[in-house]
Amino acid sequence: MLAAPGILASAPGTPVLAVLLQAALIISISRGVGWLLGRLRQPQVMGEMVAGVLLGPSLLGWVWPQGFAALFPPGSVDVLVQVSGLGVIFFLFLIGLELEPALIRARGRSAVAVSLASIAVPFVLGLALALYFESVPGHPVRPAGVPLGALALFLGTAMSVTAFPVLARILSERALHRTHLGAVAITSAAVNDVVAWCLLPVVVAVAQVQSLGHAAWIAGLAVVYVLSMVFAIRPVLGRLEMVYDRQGRLSQHLVALIFVMVLASSLATASIGIHAMFGAFLMGLVMPKGAQFVRHLAEKLEDYTVVLLLPIFFAVTGLRTDLTLLTAQPQLWLYAAVVTFVACAGKIGGAMLAARFSGMGLRESSAIGILMNTRGLMELVLINVGSELGLIDQRLYTMLVVMTIATTAMTMPLLHLVYPPRQVLAPATARRDTYSVLIPVSLPKSGGPLVQLADSLMGADRQAMRLYALHVRRPAEHDAYRSGLDEAEEAHDEALAPLLAQARGRSLPVEPLSFVSSDVSTDICNVAEARSVDLVLMGFHKPVIGRTILGGTVHRVLTNCRSHVAIFVDRGLRSPRRVLVPYLGSAHDQLSLELACRMARNTGAHITVLHVVPPIRGAAGRSLGAKASVDRVFADPAAPTPVTFRVVEDPSPVGVVLYQAQQYDLVIVGVAEEWGLESHLFGWRPERIARDCPCSLLIVRRSETGMPPTVRPPAEAQAAAAPTPAT
Repeated sequence: MLAAPGILASAPGTPVLAVLLQAALIISISRGVGWLLGRLRQPQVMGEMVAGVLLGPSLLGWVWPQGFAALFPPGSVDVLVQVSGLGVIFFLFLIGLELEPALIRARGRSAVAVSLASIAVPFVLGLALALYFESVPGHPVRPAGVPLGALALFLGTAMSVTAFPVLARILSERALHRTHLGAVAITSAAVNDVVAWCLLPVVVAVAQVQSLGHAAWIAGLAVVYVLSMVFAIRPVLGRLEMVYDRQGRLSQHLVALIFVMVLASSLATASIGIHAMFGAFLMGLVMPKGAQFVRHLAEKLEDYTVVLLLPIFFAVTGLRTDLTLLTAQPQLWLYAAVVTFVACAGKIGGAMLAARFSGMGLRESSAIGILMNTRGLMELVLINVGSELGLIDQRLYTMLVVMTIATTAMTMPLLHLVYPPRQVLAPATARRDTYSVLIPVSLPKSGGPLVQLADSLMGADRQAMRLYALHVRRPAEHDAYRSGLDEAEEAHDEALAPLLAQARGRSLPVEPLSFVSSDVSTDICNVAEARSVDLVLMGFHKPVIGRTILGGTVHRVLTNCRSHVAIFVDRGLRSPRRVLVPYLGSAHDQLSLELACRMARNTGAHITVLHVVPPIRGAAGRSLGAKASVDRVFADPAAPTPVTFRVVEDPSPVGVVLYQAQQYDLVIVGVAEEWGLESHLFGWRPERIARDCPCSLLIVRRSETGMPPTVRPPAEAQAAAAPTPAT
């Protein structure tokens, strides 16, 4: 199919045009599919793997053969293969660069046991898998001329791989990277990568060996090269870090020198006969491990490598994957299922049992096994090496690609099932005699005003309150393939610094929470539920799409959160001395009254409740019901709270509120269509009351289900418990 002529190859020079078109198409589809799968909490690499298969003969070539042949003419595909090889070389350099040997040495026996078991058990099962296929009549998966030992060694190595970068991304997104479980998983994955890429030259040597003497020659050269890299090249690289420290930056000359050394190392190992990828990985492994040096050098490489070159590698993998071969011979799907089962049994079972014998609980051990079963890009690289060496044919290649996608895709759902977010977020103790507020912060400047507002709601009794400061940040592009274990940097979250400083100045007890998430709104709701907070207090930021302030992340929190939610639109609020509460009688308006009452009791603010009724007959009776509702909230025999109740007849409630708001510091209003405030994911009509209100605004929504009752001050609780006099 790839040999068919294409319209883009019909004239001289057009293969270049084909490659340009292919690159643009590959990047666009990879990012698009990655975004879609990200909504399902799958890592970006899943989207890139799936996109590669979609662009190959499995889908595009099957559905539209002419279009496939036109988009991927033979000459251009050869160029893509070479470009993808360069991308993989620099990616392996990045993996070696970001592997920290000190991290491996620092972990305890759990990490060592899991590392060994998650390599040995899958490796043995891989050998058994080769023997099983060999027992099938016709040897359906071993190409002619390939020794059984070489195939068995390759399958054992393929079963042993764990995708270190994908696993690190998952740990970071699930806020597991600073837990014991995360430390064991990331260390075990790091050891897996080191062992796998050390096994790679052995596999290559076995596949290419011509005689016993030739094998000894390759092994001797490989040992000499590794020793020279450790004892001769590594000290030279240390001087490069000294140059970086002195200059305070990575100059282009320094980066160029490092790139040349990476390519030279790859060339050396390829010449020896143990594959160019091992040379790139080894160069990264012996690089200096200073935190800033590694970070800046990685940032120089990652955008170009991860965004452009690796999607091309996935596309090349997809072009080599042909699911129609399995469909043509249905028994091959059974073999693919066997390969997937063996891969899962070896990784999950081996790692889980080792973790259990090391003293970890059943839930944590299961999570370790599931995480170690992640394969992703690392497996695809190894599969492509096997294909290039002729160790596997296209049928087994396709089976292994299916196994890789399946094991990577199942990681997040299984982890969510076995080790749900509440296992990470659940507090050690949960007191229900406190009033708690959760403040999610996106921008540092919004933290101070939110703390000031929270303080006015929480009162003077610091023992009866709890404040949570949360910064849920989306995965940074440069962290996609990084271990995410820079604890010193994460411990000091710049986004929370102003909020924490303001809280300390007010003697507010605050617990900071910070982690990475691909679904910010859901994790805000998860934290609120895990901490049983009474109120989620959020700031407003202008949306990128749409004009409504109750859209995007705010909309998702308002819709899904099981706690009350308040959205603060700050217009220079200093002290809420005069507060206006528009009231129509909804449940959200009732929450506005409760929050205004708390504010008045804690700060002495003067509260005015504005009840707007239409100028029709019977409005006076409705006003009496509203007045009774207000009195029930503000009446407290132990601490009566003054409140002004005003009734205005007007057909335009919003117009009245905007006119009256000129005399106040803060308006507290419930979400309601009557106020022109509705929650939409995207909204193109700006809410007039939010846009035109001359003072600060607090928009509140009462939770409809599952909300813990608002904790009242002792005097208020006693009053509520007192019997109601007969009327």
